[in-house]
Amino acid sequence: MDDQGGDSVSVWRVGRSARVAGFVIPGVVGVKAFIGWAGWFSSPEVDGARSAGLWTGLAVGATLFFWWAILRVRLQVGPDGIVAVNPWGTHRLGLDEVASVRLGAWGAEFHHRDGFKTTAYALSELASGTSQEDRFAELLAVLEAEPTRSPRDA
Repeated sequence: MDDQGGDSVSVWRVGRSARVAGFVIPGVVGVKAFIGWAGWFSSPEVDGARSAGLWTGLAVGATLFFWWAILRVRLQVGPDGIVAVNPWGTHRLGLDEVASVRLGAWGAEFHHRDGFKTTAYALSELASGTSQEDRFAELLAVLEAEPTRSPRDA
């Protein structure tokens, strides 16, 4: 974003293999549904419509699930703060609200000054497909480069 005159924002998403699966699996099921409807159109029968309807429902369900659980999950760090988009909601934190950052089982854990914590699932090992420690080191480097503060686990 520096090229456009804006502030620099670092973004992490789930790993490439999980994102590819998030597109490919619903796509394959969608193609199967399309083939089912094409077959029903050429020779309309109740069984053909039932099968095509089932595959259509599976395609819609798979698309929504992968979008919700994998494709929309991200962690964004910039001068305005931290935005963690997780399957269960979006959390916005100011950099001054973070007391420490740790690597947890489900991703980076941002511990607030008031005792609460926010987990960024985009850095979880399950979702990334890459080394969790490498991605966490990148996060710490970005947080330390922010001019306002650098939360670090003591």
